Amino acid sequence: MTRDGAQGHGGSGVDRRRAGGGWSRRLWIAAAATLGAALAAPAGAAEVMMHVFHGKLDPAALQVAKGDTVVFHNLDEMPGGHTVVADDGSFTSPPLPKDGQWKRTFDRPGRFGVHVKEHPNVKGTIEVR
Repeated sequence: MTRDGAQGHGGSGVDRRRAGGGWSRRLWIAAAATLGAALAAPAGAAEVMMHVFHGKLDPAALQVAKGDTVVFHNLDEMPGGHTVVADDGSFTSPPLPKDGQWKRTFDRPGRFGVHVKEHPNVKGTIEVR
C-alpha cells in the first residue's frame, strides 16, 4: 500500500496494466477491418472516363476490367442536364449538369450498351472483361 491508502498503482486504485489493454484489441480489430476491405477491392481496379456531349459519347466504346468504375463526365450545357441510361435498363444516371460527373462500377463481365436519354441517337458501349 502507498501512503494515501491506494494499492500501489499510481494512487488511483486502478491496475494500469489492465486498464490500457483494450487499445491493443481495438488496434487489431481496426487492422483486420482495413485488410478485409483491401482484399475485397479488385486488384488494380481503375476509373475510366467517358465524356458526354450533345452529339456523342467519347470514347464511344470502352473496354474495362471487372471491378473498374466508369466516370460519366458531362461537358456540354443542357437545360436539365444529360442523363446516361443503360440500354438494358440496369442503370440510369441522375441528370448531369455541365461539368457534372456520375460513377458506375461494373462488377460482372458483359457488353453494356448506353445512350444519352436527351439525345437517343448518342450511343456507346462498355465491354467488361
